[in-house]
Amino acid sequence: MKARNFKDYLKKRLDKNEIAEIESAAKLEYQALRSLQHDISKAVIDYMSKNEIGFNEMVEKLDKSPTQVSKIIKGEANITIATLAHVYAAINKMPRIAAK
Repeated sequence: MKARNFKDYLKKRLDKNEIAEIESAAKLEYQALRSLQHDISKAVIDYMSKNEIGFNEMVEKLDKSPTQVSKIIKGEANITIATLAHVYAAINKMPRIAAK
């Protein structure tokens, strides 16, 4: 008998505790990503506001595509650690990651 969807497949392969653990880990990972995206976005927006820098100037300063800068500002970018370092260097800040 074939599994109809991924949840059915999981139920066949894992017990309820294992599924709950995986779902909890996925939720925590998502929350961590959103928190980091928000912090980066806020830092860039604050820098732009404080220094009266427009969007196009920020695109030039970061040397990224307008689409990528827009995603960073909206808090939707999925960036590498190297890009994170580049963004923070461009806005004269030191990134800090703190676990709660």
